[in-house]
Amino acid sequence: MLILVGILLGVALAFFYPESILWMREGLRPAFAVTMFFVGSLVHPDEIRSFLKAPQRALSGLLCQYTIMPLCAFAVSLLFEDPVLRTGIILVGCMPGAMASNVMTALLKGDLVLSVTMTTVATFLSPLVLAFWLPLLADTRMELPVGDMVWNTTWMVAGPVVLGAGLRSLRPDVPACWNRLATGVASLAIILIVLVVVAANRHHLMALGPAVVAAIVSLNLTAYALAFGAAKAMGWPDRQRRTLVIEVGMQNAGLGSVLALHHLGEAGAVPSAFYTVLCVITAAMALPLQTLLRNSPGEASEEKI
Repeated sequence: MLILVGILLGVALAFFYPESILWMREGLRPAFAVTMFFVGSLVHPDEIRSFLKAPQRALSGLLCQYTIMPLCAFAVSLLFEDPVLRTGIILVGCMPGAMASNVMTALLKGDLVLSVTMTTVATFLSPLVLAFWLPLLADTRMELPVGDMVWNTTWMVAGPVVLGAGLRSLRPDVPACWNRLATGVASLAIILIVLVVVAANRHHLMALGPAVVAAIVSLNLTAYALAFGAAKAMGWPDRQRRTLVIEVGMQNAGLGSVLALHHLGEAGAVPSAFYTVLCVITAAMALPLQTLLRNSPGEASEEKI
């Protein structure tokens, strides 16, 4: 829950004192690349081998994620006329799962190996997903630099994750303090991204209309609901259902914010900025419910099984 508290405090700081944050804006993309290297270093070789032996569940989950979110984001974007806003919403839907989803999966007693696998593979695939969905779904009234966005996603995300995972494969016996350091850096990076995006979009967020708020909230909740329905239809057990719901609903909108700030301008980053905070809050709101479910007779029986 520290990341939630950090994000909420950071949002308040960036909103009321934006000048104390904006000086960090130029270093945002290199910092994101460094962070993704640390995230890649958290991927243990056993997790890679586990995925290679039985990739069906993770791949079917990724198919759900990269179908549900882009199409839901496209449907929501049709409610608005502004092409920059519409593209910003679609960009949210094309992002991989958030780093925070692994933390939330652990807290909600989901399948952590599945969560890490989906987040990692989704991150690897994110440049291809952008190259596929953006030309199909983005507003045709604006010229979108898809190639540049794919390149930025490659060097900021996929490349560093591959490098980090490769180094971990060469040295799987890294000390425990490295895992704590990598997790801490990733958490701080999430907070830093939210701070810069909120500070840069302070005036846009202040003018954020109820229609945009309702649309982004609907996108988040619809993603959760459809992911739950998909997991249930595939016959996934309860722990894996929770994991898919979190992975689909908690997009890496921080990455979307970085890309939108660079390619679409401040207005295009507003949907990602709002979604970054929103998905962490809505996922964290499930924690009290999860506690109640674990204490219920039905859930207790299932956990024993």
